[in-house]
Amino acid sequence: MKTSTVFHINEGKIKFLQMANGHKKLVTALDVLDIAQQGDEAIIQTLVSFLKQKKINFNNGQVSIVVPRSWVILRLLHLPSHQEDEIRSMIDLQIGEYIPYAREDVELDFQILSKTPDGYSKVAVVIIPQEIAMRYWTIFNQAKIPVHRMTISSVGLWLWYQQQPGLSDKPAAVFDLDMNSSEICLCCKTHMMASREIPIGFDQIQKDGYEEILKQWELTQNTISDKVFEKNTSVYLMMTTDKNSGLSNELKRLNEGLLVKEIYLTKELTLKKGLQWPQAIIEEGISLAALAGIACCSMNIPVDLVPKSIKESKNKRLLKRQLIVLSIWFTTGLISLGFALGMGYFKKNMELARLEEALAETKHESASVKKQLQKIHDIEDIIKKRLIFSNLVEKITPLLAPEMYLVNISISEKNTLSFQGLTQKSTAINQFQSDLVNTHDFSDVKLEYVNKRMTQQGEIDYFKMTCIINSSGDKNEKT
Repeated sequence: MKTSTVFHINEGKIKFLQMANGHKKLVTALDVLDIAQQGDEAIIQTLVSFLKQKKINFNNGQVSIVVPRSWVILRLLHLPSHQEDEIRSMIDLQIGEYIPYAREDVELDFQILSKTPDGYSKVAVVIIPQEIAMRYWTIFNQAKIPVHRMTISSVGLWLWYQQQPGLSDKPAAVFDLDMNSSEICLCCKTHMMASREIPIGFDQIQKDGYEEILKQWELTQNTISDKVFEKNTSVYLMMTTDKNSGLSNELKRLNEGLLVKEIYLTKELTLKKGLQWPQAIIEEGISLAALAGIACCSMNIPVDLVPKSIKESKNKRLLKRQLIVLSIWFTTGLISLGFALGMGYFKKNMELARLEEALAETKHESASVKKQLQKIHDIEDIIKKRLIFSNLVEKITPLLAPEMYLVNISISEKNTLSFQGLTQKSTAINQFQSDLVNTHDFSDVKLEYVNKRMTQQGEIDYFKMTCIINSSGDKNEKT
């Protein structure tokens, strides 16, 4: 039976949920682990002991890590492209302006929210500090948990909403109440709009009432420009306990005509025979909404924050494994062919000659496999000596005029740099080309073309330019 396993980790607790894919809402395992005041080594041991005690395995299925919304930065950008590759290049070039980190110090992914007829896209970019992503990937890796993807709680809430029956075309809100905090996710059928985590949960509501959480609800609505939460707009109030069902009436009083739907996950999800809800969920009100949204979902998760270096390492190991398996199958096929031919000539006293021929061919193929593996090592050496892209961007960025920005950069094997950009002033293109010529870092600067385009902001020039990236030896000769 295939399973979907989700871990939600913060500084105090690890929530765990495993569901069987064959039965959409059948929970096969769940628990809440206390990791307050524990260091990384202690957290690893807690996970190892838990998996051993519960006899949890991950042989068939996907494993996801969910990080809290408060650990990431969410930015909404308008970019002049509909193509994902171009959008990713633009984000890489521009994101440093919107975050207090260098680009190489963060992991990010994005979701396209909408596209306009004039060629622009509205994009939600999710950014997490690299040290946080690497820390939690390392914890689960050392606990022998095979992590396939890492995302944020807001994505899980949107995925839960997306699976609800009878969804309206209007925007809606998922209001997830937890013990010490809550999260509000504003979303549509096809994408997430915005989200906020607020430090108010069941505990504070029990002490202070609803005033503060209602203020946070109003602040959340103000994060989007359009007034979408009007009459007949739905709010899904996610809870695991009915201690604060009065919040529904308060929300309706604050927004007349609001459709508040209370959803109790303890009633929505079915436990397998013999499994019981943990006391921390039933009595304390700890939420599993984000985990359930991911575990029940059959589609690809739109935001994956697994560190880029980990993804590249996995792809490299997969390539090696495929090459070795291919060579083994090829060699085995040759040996089998040799035996078949040998048996065919057995009556003619030729089996020995055929087997010797098959052995010689096998040795030849073995040598070929060794050459292919050597090519892989050579490629790895080339990658180690590759041009540092961030250094290249640092050299180009000071030459760009304020009204000019690049939308695509590529480098050929022969160190030919090609880039495309946009500007509203054609003179900026000539100045940019002149500045490139005057540097010692580039040579053979060529303006390939300049095309004019009309946008809502007026006429812009779309250009392409190429040049040669000089080596260190070239720089010394010029100076």
